[in-house]
Amino acid sequence: MKKIILFTFILASGINLFAQGGRLAKANDLFGKLAYAEAIPYFESVCNTEQDSPEMREKLAYCYLSTHNLLKAESEYKSVVAKNPSADNHYWLAYTLMSLDKYQEAQTHMTQFAAMNPSDSRAQLWEKQQNFLAQLQNEPAYFQWKEVAINTDHADFGVYPYPLKNSAVTISSRKKTGFGDLRWAGNNDFYLELFYVQTGEDGYLSQPIQLNRPLNSTKHEGPLCFSADGKLVYFTSNNRNEQNKQGKDGIQHLKIYIADIVRSEWLNIREFTFNSADYACGHPTLSPDGKTLYFTSDMPGGFGGADIYSCQINAKGEFEKPVNLGANVNTSGQEMFPWIGSDELLYFSSNGRPGIGGLDLFAAPRDGKMAAKNLGLSINSVNDDFAVTFLADGKSGFIASNRNGTDDIFSIRKLLDIKFNALIKGTVIDQNSGTVLANALLTIKDQNGNIVATTQADANGNYQFEVTPGANYSISAKLDKYDGKIADLSVPMNASTIEQKLGLVKQIDFGIRLLVTDAATKTALSGVGVVITDLKNNSTLINEDTKSSGDVSKQLKGYKKGDLLTLKIELSAPGYLKKLVEYKGTIDQAGLIQLHEKLNVELQAVAVGGDLAKTLGIKPIYFDLGKFNIRKDAAIELDKIVKVMNENPTMVIELGSHTDCRSSVQFNQTLSANRAKASAEYIQKRISNPSRIYGKGYGESKLLNDCGCEGTVKSNCSEEQHQLNRRTEFIIIKM
Repeated sequence: MKKIILFTFILASGINLFAQGGRLAKANDLFGKLAYAEAIPYFESVCNTEQDSPEMREKLAYCYLSTHNLLKAESEYKSVVAKNPSADNHYWLAYTLMSLDKYQEAQTHMTQFAAMNPSDSRAQLWEKQQNFLAQLQNEPAYFQWKEVAINTDHADFGVYPYPLKNSAVTISSRKKTGFGDLRWAGNNDFYLELFYVQTGEDGYLSQPIQLNRPLNSTKHEGPLCFSADGKLVYFTSNNRNEQNKQGKDGIQHLKIYIADIVRSEWLNIREFTFNSADYACGHPTLSPDGKTLYFTSDMPGGFGGADIYSCQINAKGEFEKPVNLGANVNTSGQEMFPWIGSDELLYFSSNGRPGIGGLDLFAAPRDGKMAAKNLGLSINSVNDDFAVTFLADGKSGFIASNRNGTDDIFSIRKLLDIKFNALIKGTVIDQNSGTVLANALLTIKDQNGNIVATTQADANGNYQFEVTPGANYSISAKLDKYDGKIADLSVPMNASTIEQKLGLVKQIDFGIRLLVTDAATKTALSGVGVVITDLKNNSTLINEDTKSSGDVSKQLKGYKKGDLLTLKIELSAPGYLKKLVEYKGTIDQAGLIQLHEKLNVELQAVAVGGDLAKTLGIKPIYFDLGKFNIRKDAAIELDKIVKVMNENPTMVIELGSHTDCRSSVQFNQTLSANRAKASAEYIQKRISNPSRIYGKGYGESKLLNDCGCEGTVKSNCSEEQHQLNRRTEFIIIKM
């Protein structure tokens, strides 16, 4: 009911339609006026006759769906799709199947719809969120609900609280007094009217009391809201003006009305400034400060169907021009029943965003700057769920749903605050020229390397991703004729928006690129001095510092495919060991040679007082028992020190040799001094300025554990524990 009744209403159906040419003509006329319930028997009467047609069957299927006869809608839509597999028919069959909890089957038809109509916002959202059901299953239960006692077998929905008393107004098509037996042609039920109820704890609602005229008119009344001071009411109703009731389309559209509340009476009823005979305005709700009105409308310029708009109210009480809340809220489907909670969130219903079935309940920040969030399995069903409102405490409230077959009211209790994904957005640009790059393919991965989402930059180079806050991510950008780019970023908890500009380097015929990173953290290092020399002709190709992105690059002019490159690469940065590496390779294709992918160009962070052996992962220096000559295995490790000291010509090292406690103190002191001297001499012969390293023996004076054994002290330590004390340290004295 709510998909049609609370958006556009029709006139009473007393017009003589037979003059239009038979039962099919009458059915088509009723269908055009949204009188789906009355149209069904007329459509059915021409099935399997000469007047039967695919177009007629599509209308009949839609009538079944709109009156919630889902099994007949399913059967009819399957027949329709078999004969005319159009995008719209695939969509409505998928919509029907989801309302019957046949999601896997529905998925097939939604995929067909998206492929046939890729520009439709519903298709685009589907393509981006095909795994949304799995995501919803991992969401926490935000709400608990239960049915209230006042429901009838007619339509009951909407509990709109009056702020100054424990009371509210609700909407129902239940049997009423004083209005006769007028029924609406859309579903053959009574017209919707306003009723007074009292609210209480644990979702209590008193038995409804029908409001008097003129609050209730002879047609439908709809959703409403009260100002915080209780002096104003905004409500939805059929056109109450006797003039120009119908729009150009022949339909009587909804309007928003405003009334002053004086001693419980609604006085001075007047129209909302932006009402129109040619489009609907309804479902009003106010921001907590009363300065912004939100409402639903199908006014021109929207996304299609019903959209949600905001309208500022100035100090004089005048309404500014309505603003569409944009693609984070609205779609080409129906967005309706807005409600602003005390948590500053916009709650609403939509059938245009990926959902469980029918209308689903969503929430979004009321400024529309973040994508709406499906409120999940704890509150939504495969049927229509709508008309969420909250009481003053912001936790207890009400929704409506036809999960039991008719529109019923359910009380709800919010268990958890609703949190939103952070938005990562930015622009892809040419790193050298700064011009924006359109259509780049972007992929975002989590810290475990799993793909979170992919997207494509728009015509202005803009892109955006939604991610879970409190985690690390990497974004890669690829574009034809440009080198790929990867950016790492951390998204703090409670972050809403993260800006990340991505600069791509245009591919050149031949070139080299080097990315320098920290050996421990793997993060890119800026300000590293890089000198790359072509040893073949002794020419310097690069002599510059790495950029903020940690890289340097160079076009190789005069080089051609098949040339052999022999490069010497020197790296230096304060607080890091210098590094010297060589690269040999053939230029075998156009583009940049990524040298860091072929060489280890990670830099080791060091500091005065640190042990170079630990930094370099030097293995223990072993000597034969009681001796101090340099063994071959020890020479291999000492050569590593030689290499680093030659790369860092100002470095000064103290080489300290230590023994365990066994043997006498004097013997150990002498042995360690000889070993230190021999090790230092080995290095001195192989570096510039030999005085930069000296040896010192410590004997057993600096044991690392409680394994002393001199005099009467007996040690029970294992061989492995003694081994910890037999060590050679290379302490950095100066850099």
